[in-house]
Amino acid sequence: MPSRDFAAFDPLTILSTLRDIEYLVIGGFAAILYGAPTTTADLDILPLATAENITSLGDVLTALHAVIREPRSTGRRLVVTAELLQRAAAGASPGGQLRTRTAAGPLDILWRLHDGRGYGDLVGRSCLLTEEELRVRVIGLDDLIGIKSTIGRPQDRVALPYLQAIRRRTGTP
Repeated sequence: MPSRDFAAFDPLTILSTLRDIEYLVIGGFAAILYGAPTTTADLDILPLATAENITSLGDVLTALHAVIREPRSTGRRLVVTAELLQRAAAGASPGGQLRTRTAAGPLDILWRLHDGRGYGDLVGRSCLLTEEELRVRVIGLDDLIGIKSTIGRPQDRVALPYLQAIRRRTGTP
């Protein structure tokens, strides 16, 4: 039986709430947005790490009642605030992430990828997807394929052939 304080995963609610934040969707949900027939249990984002953007992200996460998912052993709920995000961004190691639980489900925030690249390194090759009033910037397909090839977790190996086929079919970089 699922925990009552763990919301069902509703990525569209999270994305619509993030509408004024500069970020890239990365990870499994990025693969889904490109059309890969895979699943994911969370939304991964790579935000622009400026003070203004981090403060805005903190406000959004406060509205989403975000808490840290990791410290289960202490039994304490650590609420996500702009100050916590500022500290996390300042001390972020490559591949390090802030795993949160929001009212709309799990949201993982990465400030830098495993190879040290951040928002500024990737935004130029990203893809802007729009659907009615929702605008979502997604990591470039070639970058996503490169990440999934390098990391090689089981879920990455499942998504990879689909992403490569999408690239061949569409010519999307």
